[in-house]
Amino acid sequence: MTDVLGAIGETRRGELVVPDLLFDLHEITDLLLGELLGGRVLDAYLLAAGAVQIVEDRLTRDTLTLRRAAAYVARDGYRRAPAQVLTGIAVLTEQLRALGGTDRRIGLRRSMITKVRDDLARAVVVGVLSEKTRQEDIALTGRFRAALRAHPVRDPADMLRLPTCFRSFDQQPEDMLRLAEKYARTLSTREAPVLVLGVRTSGSYLAPLVSAALTDFGFGDVSTLTIRPHRSLWPEDGRQLRLLLRRGAAVAVVDDPPVSGSSIQGVAERLLGRGARPETLTLLLPLFGTAAPAILAPYRQVTLPFEEWAIHERFEPGSIRSTLAGLLNEEVAEVTCVRSLADGRDREHASALFRVRLTDERTRLVVASGAGVGYLGRHALAVAAATPEHLARTYDFRDGLVFRDWLPEENRVHEADLADVPALVSYIEQRAAAMPAAVDRSRGLAGRHPAWEAASSLLALGYGRLGVGLRTTLLDPAVRRLCAVTRPSVVDGATGLTNWFRTGHSLRKVAADVRDFSNSDLTCYDPAFDLAGIDPGSRDTAFVEALRAAYPCSDERFLLYQLVHLAAGLEVDPLAGRAAARAAQRYVAAQFGERQAGSGGGPLCALDIDGVLESGSMGFPAITPAGMLSVRALAAHGYRPVVVTGRCLDEVRERCEAYGLAGGVAEYGALAYERESGGVVELVTEGDLRLLATVRNSLRSRSDVVLDEDYQHSVRACCRSETGLSPLPAETVEAVLEGLGGDRSRVRAIPGQRQTDFVARATDKGQGLAALARLVSGATVAVPEIELAVGDTEADLPMLAVARHAYAPANASAPVQASGVVVLPVSYAAAVAAAVGRLLGHPPGGCPTCSVGRQSAETGLLLALLGAQEAGARGIPRAVLRGMVELLRARR
Repeated sequence: MTDVLGAIGETRRGELVVPDLLFDLHEITDLLLGELLGGRVLDAYLLAAGAVQIVEDRLTRDTLTLRRAAAYVARDGYRRAPAQVLTGIAVLTEQLRALGGTDRRIGLRRSMITKVRDDLARAVVVGVLSEKTRQEDIALTGRFRAALRAHPVRDPADMLRLPTCFRSFDQQPEDMLRLAEKYARTLSTREAPVLVLGVRTSGSYLAPLVSAALTDFGFGDVSTLTIRPHRSLWPEDGRQLRLLLRRGAAVAVVDDPPVSGSSIQGVAERLLGRGARPETLTLLLPLFGTAAPAILAPYRQVTLPFEEWAIHERFEPGSIRSTLAGLLNEEVAEVTCVRSLADGRDREHASALFRVRLTDERTRLVVASGAGVGYLGRHALAVAAATPEHLARTYDFRDGLVFRDWLPEENRVHEADLADVPALVSYIEQRAAAMPAAVDRSRGLAGRHPAWEAASSLLALGYGRLGVGLRTTLLDPAVRRLCAVTRPSVVDGATGLTNWFRTGHSLRKVAADVRDFSNSDLTCYDPAFDLAGIDPGSRDTAFVEALRAAYPCSDERFLLYQLVHLAAGLEVDPLAGRAAARAAQRYVAAQFGERQAGSGGGPLCALDIDGVLESGSMGFPAITPAGMLSVRALAAHGYRPVVVTGRCLDEVRERCEAYGLAGGVAEYGALAYERESGGVVELVTEGDLRLLATVRNSLRSRSDVVLDEDYQHSVRACCRSETGLSPLPAETVEAVLEGLGGDRSRVRAIPGQRQTDFVARATDKGQGLAALARLVSGATVAVPEIELAVGDTEADLPMLAVARHAYAPANASAPVQASGVVVLPVSYAAAVAAAVGRLLGHPPGGCPTCSVGRQSAETGLLLALLGAQEAGARGIPRAVLRGMVELLRARR
């Protein structure tokens, strides 16, 4: 069996194979002209549709990012008025912009490239492009290209948006013919006007095909327009729409398979508001299932259920056999489908495993996977050619499918291994070298959720509601600066450990061409993004250090990219939150020097974690600069800081290692841990452990409950829903406790932000802290006193009661506020800093003993952004000022 990639120059000669799928208008027009000259209709159509999309997005672009700001405001729950004001200003500026200048010139010439697109759409539908039409289209494309060069405006935002339908999903042009045929049967006459309205981006590619099919079916008056939700129509398009609606045109709206359906519904409502009659409006809906979202039920629909998509015919054994026979240049005796690996319903590519038997009885296991249409799918060949020794052998791409060798599931990597670091880094380096990019195109993709924008969005949460307004003025510019890359390249985006397989003494990777230009966005051209994605927030510190040593990059980029990889799971997966916390711990601790546990047998200083030392406004518990500086100052002055928390033992160990702590108390006092010796003292009785096991088993039987199995001396449970994780409902808690019968009083339930904890009532943080004090005293006779304690909830009161100096932050719960503990005027880690300042007689870092050396401009900037959440709402104005100052410093 030959490796077709070894002969790509011959077997794929003339076909468009590109590593970077994002083009600007100049580049895509050059490529279009080349495909027209070569007579390659499908790729020419995809490029022409893309060119029209870029033009139409430019003509209706978001001037001064006003619409993006309005969307931020609306999405984050503000009153509607600010969003409406911003949108109104945006509409006015867009109308003024359309009156003249470069945009008007482009708008006047748009008809040239639109005609080329529509000619090619008809050629895709009927299967032939006449020589006369081809020559006309070559001439039109040349004229359009010349006009662009005469007025060269290359805005970074004028970038192709990839069609999810033909890149990330397995839709085929034939699917639009099938939808058009169904739609045609609902229309009573072929003489009345029909408007096919595509919802950009995919609608830019789908609508012309539907229009071409309707024309082929005999409809004589078919028009095509596209629209982007929440954007104005170009004035010429608005006039055409009004004219068609006055003529009573039937309107068909087409887009990707809907998820919520809100975008299509918004377009339908706009049409009705402009005068379209409900009986003339039809939604053409390809579906991943069999039914459209309920929100679209009021509208007429023509659907193409998933089982009717053309891609299924590609996976028929007979079709696979015919294709493989052509690829292998050998006679294939039999092809059997072993199993489906992914059916494509979950907004991913379909994939199946086939056993191929050749005539000499040799067999192979080959995977066929959807990859996209035309050059969008052929991108898989560019990736395979770049790093062949690191990937499963790729045979070829045909008709939307890419064919590769099968890697057995039992060889999949699940855990970090130091021995794998050279191979992992080698792949990143080789890919970066083989797939360079001239520029980092992601920097101009504001509003399209590239990786830097995802990081900015996460950091904005630390500023509360003010973070919305700070996106365009502070956070976006800051993160773009922190994520700047000097040697951009086309990254993988899916380098996580589970995408790797062991083959002998080497590693092979899968999904190397799936995430780089996908519907998940997160566009990035920085190889460090792939490095951070291998095991973001890894449990294995040595593994992380080995990766960083093998492929150096700035600490700031590495942290931000780790958080971006983890962000999608923060709402639904507790493990993602813990991993993000580890990543932040390592970064912040590294910026404040060596880890020290405090000297000798100094007094202990007990700090709660959640809401005190760490803040969770970004969706995970994050140490802030004030918290880390406070811990470091205590250690430098001979005190021994420890954490006393409801979190599990593993999380306490991680923080002790990252922060250089003497030890900690876990699970509300159930366990005491001493870092130097690794010693652990268990404080829960056997009887209480049995009661907690009963609670755990009762909750395990509930399908909507998620248990954190790392909690063995208490029970941590979350309720999982479509919106994320939340504490258990009161009725569930009551039912669980009622199941303990007469022993229910021995267990208490503690609600948290996203979880409910069940704890033995005999356990408390005060007893745990006392046990920790005895544990860390070692061979000495004296048990160290508790000099300082800071806590914010009722569970902290026993800990606060045993300290010489007890403080609570301003965000403390009502029981703590009423307990007589000194409540400081500031919140969260700022309160820790204030308490430590009172103990030391100066602010943390305020003397030569505990001062911190000068940090780089990039470090100062990111620490300022992370520190926004360390003082609560009252501290945000100061955090904004600090961030602005650090951004100016970084720019200098």
